[in-house]
Amino acid sequence: MHARKRTASILGMVMTMLATLGVSLVLSPPARAAAQVISDIAYAPAQPAGSRGHLLDLYLPAGGITPRPLLIWHSGSAWSSDDGKNGADAIAAVFNAKGFAVAGVSVRSSAQAVFPAQVHDVKAAIRWLRANAATYQLDPNRFAMMGDSSGGWLTEMATLTGGVASLEGTVGTTGVSSAVQTGLAFYSPTDFLQMNAQNLPGGGLDHNSPVSPESLLIGCAIQTCPDKVALANPINYVDANDPPLMFLHGQADFLVPHGQSVLLYNKIKASCGNALFISIPGADHGKSDVMDPARFGTQTSYTTTNCYGTTQAGTPNPTWDTFEWFLRGGLKMGTSCQVSYATTTWSGGFTGSVTIRNTGTTPIDRWVATWTWPGNQQVTTAWNATVTQSGAQVTARDAGHNAVIGASSSTSFGFEATYSGTNATPAEFRLNGIPCTKVSG
Repeated sequence: MHARKRTASILGMVMTMLATLGVSLVLSPPARAAAQVISDIAYAPAQPAGSRGHLLDLYLPAGGITPRPLLIWHSGSAWSSDDGKNGADAIAAVFNAKGFAVAGVSVRSSAQAVFPAQVHDVKAAIRWLRANAATYQLDPNRFAMMGDSSGGWLTEMATLTGGVASLEGTVGTTGVSSAVQTGLAFYSPTDFLQMNAQNLPGGGLDHNSPVSPESLLIGCAIQTCPDKVALANPINYVDANDPPLMFLHGQADFLVPHGQSVLLYNKIKASCGNALFISIPGADHGKSDVMDPARFGTQTSYTTTNCYGTTQAGTPNPTWDTFEWFLRGGLKMGTSCQVSYATTTWSGGFTGSVTIRNTGTTPIDRWVATWTWPGNQQVTTAWNATVTQSGAQVTARDAGHNAVIGASSSTSFGFEATYSGTNATPAEFRLNGIPCTKVSG
């Protein structure tokens, strides 16, 4: 947001700006293979009839390993729209190419239903997606969520309230887990009652107004109903068992004060949770601001793990690659790896040995190694992995007993294969979709 009137009294204009922020994605995504797009899936009956709040869109990448990790997206609108799945196509343009399925999820607006309806809705969508994971080749154990502004609030509520029975609701599919395994939120509110006090010195939105976005969500002027507000504050659900959460906030945010993310980070740190908070000086309320390459290197990153916090200046940059790195770590897919490959050859055949080392800082839980033969090699048998081959493409899946590779740890598997001519080493090995560094066996 670059042009605005800095006065909270013109609330209607501010509301209009808020409603557009969540869908104004300024991206330069890489070219992607054609994805399968399934639009307007009803994860629950429309409430009210004819509304869009119980619809989702699915973007399924072409090729890649299956089952796929899922990234759920919700665009912010100050809770004023029931079309939060809008904008998921831009997210899919980035993450389908990285092997992720993407679901754009809509929930009811605050005009259609007050809190906790929006949390009930997103949990219903997650349950539906998990219940139908096999149909769409989704990995039910690797669900992540991402959103901006009020979509970031919804992301934090989904990430931090897994297992909170009072927020499950009875919308749509029931009897399935609504938990996500990690979350990533952009400039979201976390403690409504402190927002006015944290506004920028030049002004800001009057969050205490009876017609503020927060008051309309709760159904009362927020300062008059603190007990209801407390139930809608993500900060009040933080505990040590929460999945890892990444959040970003611009220090010049005029609509949602930067201090909201400071409060959340401090609470997660005090609770011995896992979080990465990137604070960007000069950035306002919008992805184009917090991801502006002109600000790269100016940000400060705060990381807390196991009750210990660290601070880094200038790194990592808020890019889609950084977000992928965080999500992959949270989903226990691995963020970096090393492969050593050795062979013992005889006439017409050979034994291959592959050792995978997890060089990242988070454990890998369930792995798939893939490579392409440069010649006519054909795997005939394998051990410590389930190995299949289609043409020159080889896929090796863990054998169960070796599914977990801890940080700085390794696992090995072997196979026998036939060949004729040369028996060159594959050019690249990938682990859960990421290229591994090759070292001599």
